[in-house]
Amino acid sequence: MSSVFEILAVCPPGLEKVLKQEIEGLGLSGRETKGGVIVKGGLRELYSLNLWSRVASRILLKVGRFRATAFKELVEKVARYPWEIYLAEAPGVRLRVTCRRSRLYHSQAVAERVVAGISKRLGRDLPLSKDEEAPLLVVRLFKDEVLLRIDSSGGNLFKRGYKVAVGPAPLRENLAAALVLLSSWDGKSPFLDPFCGTGTILIEALWWACHRAPGLGRSFAFEKWKNFSAPLWRELLLDAEKRQRQPLARFYGSDRNPKAVQATFKNAEAAGVAAYLNLEIKDVAHLLPPEKTPGYVVTNPPYGARLKASLEPLQALARRFAGPFREWALSFIFPSPRLPVRFPFPLERLTSFAHGGRRVFVFRRKETPRGAEFGPGSGNVL
Repeated sequence: MSSVFEILAVCPPGLEKVLKQEIEGLGLSGRETKGGVIVKGGLRELYSLNLWSRVASRILLKVGRFRATAFKELVEKVARYPWEIYLAEAPGVRLRVTCRRSRLYHSQAVAERVVAGISKRLGRDLPLSKDEEAPLLVVRLFKDEVLLRIDSSGGNLFKRGYKVAVGPAPLRENLAAALVLLSSWDGKSPFLDPFCGTGTILIEALWWACHRAPGLGRSFAFEKWKNFSAPLWRELLLDAEKRQRQPLARFYGSDRNPKAVQATFKNAEAAGVAAYLNLEIKDVAHLLPPEKTPGYVVTNPPYGARLKASLEPLQALARRFAGPFREWALSFIFPSPRLPVRFPFPLERLTSFAHGGRRVFVFRRKETPRGAEFGPGSGNVL
């Protein structure tokens, strides 16, 4: 009988709901918690979340939970857990410790005792490490309750591997994917980013439309665990490869900066989707709909402190929607809950999340444009 684990899919605060919807689209059920979604499952669910989640930052596995009010007690209780499954051959371990409203409140002292407990269990010294390649253990103390979780991802999931060209204020891949999912794009209507930057939004939309699993082509920490099931992992990888298809929609990107358009093409090429992307160098003020069928504009406009730009890009976008793009859907982010620019239709504020050291808010056109056949995004299906 296979083990059932408590799995935490971590995401930036503000994106819990969209992550939960994505997980449900994978055929799993989850419970929202601050900064993530908790899922119960076995190795199949653990591997699938790492392979398929576009919004999650990491996938953590709960190792244990207990009460501790003294350091000796902490060492003894940590040593009860089967660390040989996860850390048998690890040269060191990284720890992230948070302590709140607990008698054990010194995070460094807690980290040292946790490592001492693990070392006791393994029968060898396991040093604390600062190496980003070392396994990561997340320790949380709250009201004297200790929660131990280990990272199964082995690095940030938003690092897909296609960012070969960079630019100013890049949007992380999982944030771009969340914006695409929040737009309710149907996967069939034309998709346009008029401020394409380095192409992250376009590429994430393309991978979603192509049924491309974002975890293909990368390695994971769980592959080094003693309970790793190579046959199950091969099965999931083969299934993911088979699910890939050509997109049903057409994709368009533009930017006034030639270097941005070039960066978008290079990244799309690295992501294997450049052939499906139509790019042009053009200021949004002169942009026209690329085809007669209404579609979706999903974008991250330049603003204020970013690129030291004025509000003119956002104002120009609003003017486009008063004119040639009046029947298109719109979703974008902006670093204020109140927009300083008036659009010709109501906008709803969906959520907010941290980006580039500040909070940004997701806005979406509230009404369905007349004549447009828009429907909710279907999410991933495994």
